[in-house]
Amino acid sequence: MLFMLILISQALGDQIVLTQILWRNGACTPIYCNWKCKEFEQQGMLNGYLTPIGTRQHYVLGQWLRKRYIEDMKLLSQFYNEAEIYIESTDVNRTILSALSNFQGMYPMGTGPKINTNLNHSYLLPPNQKEFEDFGDEALPGLQQAVPVHVREKQQDIYLRGYDAQACPRNEEFRISNVNSKLYYEINDRAQSLISDFAQQLGIVASQLNITDLYYYQDTFDSCQQNGYDLPKLKESTKSQMQLLQYLYFSLEHNIDFEQTCLLATPFFTNVLLNMENKINNQTEHKFRIFSAHAATVQLILNALNLTSVECVKQVYFKEEVQNKNCIYTFPGYASNIIFELYRKLGHENKYYVQVLYNGTLMPICNNKYKCDYEEFRAIIQFQNIKNYEDECLIFPKIKKHAAPFLLQAISVEITILFIISFCIVYLLRRQRKLEEYTKIIEQFDA
Repeated sequence: MLFMLILISQALGDQIVLTQILWRNGACTPIYCNWKCKEFEQQGMLNGYLTPIGTRQHYVLGQWLRKRYIEDMKLLSQFYNEAEIYIESTDVNRTILSALSNFQGMYPMGTGPKINTNLNHSYLLPPNQKEFEDFGDEALPGLQQAVPVHVREKQQDIYLRGYDAQACPRNEEFRISNVNSKLYYEINDRAQSLISDFAQQLGIVASQLNITDLYYYQDTFDSCQQNGYDLPKLKESTKSQMQLLQYLYFSLEHNIDFEQTCLLATPFFTNVLLNMENKINNQTEHKFRIFSAHAATVQLILNALNLTSVECVKQVYFKEEVQNKNCIYTFPGYASNIIFELYRKLGHENKYYVQVLYNGTLMPICNNKYKCDYEEFRAIIQFQNIKNYEDECLIFPKIKKHAAPFLLQAISVEITILFIISFCIVYLLRRQRKLEEYTKIIEQFDA
């Protein structure tokens, strides 16, 4: 009923002004060396590259986005407008290609730019090409639309890869602590029957396995299943337990407590809020911002939104009563996405609210409300955000920050001293040379 009221209020005039979407890459080849490892290596497939299946997944998601934001809500223009859309991606092939594939669904063939046919054909050629196929007024064959995708180097990408040790060095400490925690060993002990059963079915040694290994295997199985590669014949009960354990382990490794989650999510949410503020204050023309990233990024933001947690996933796995009724306990599948929509309220020029969708489903946020006043949403996120993020992540350790001015001063003093010494040496050498010349003249005169 509440969901219908929201849709009716929007239809009557609440205006969507900004959409920001974070998604996981589409289906890719395996990453970990376990099931059929040698076969995948020989075929050059053990690299996590986007597959044709992953390409299709994002193309279809792009079609869904086109219908919602171009055809139904009229947020975006029918034809691509660079001022309206900004795309960011991690510097990884599968996420970049996912973004490009998705955009082909949003702006398919037939929507691309046209050229002025009255132009001299020589203007359409690069310097080294004198003959070309005439496409008429199509800038690209079939009126395809090209689009820019912006990336950062891995060590600088605190926004979409904040969980990576190169971006946030302290997270490696978190990760090591998490996989050596009491909770880890508790879950590992409870999973011994699953490990034994799994090893027996695969014909491998159970004593060499733990829940970390089972997570790696399940990641490979997901890739195989989605892409039509061969899979082992496992019992259905084993499959279901492996899938539950996959998300539990993933949450355990990356976000065992909310403090860790808040730290790693701070740059992303800082960016999201800044984009909203800019839109509200008419400081940007962007209406649609895309973040093409990974399962770890999606899971981190779900956790920060209190839509999942290690605790609630553990309760599901152990068949206990789940305290968080909004708990998402399934692993973020390929092309999973979180959408942040900013609306201006009807009749209130300066009143806005936020909605969050996960895989197209409206989610309760801000104390289980589906529509969250922007001021409340901003206050919650700002409260969670870590103020001294760089220090806490050990990006610029305090000792180095405080030492930097003194180092600069010391270097400046040394340079000055060296300059003075060099000047003195040059001066003394010139005096010595003049003295020698004077001595020679005197000797010649005496002779």
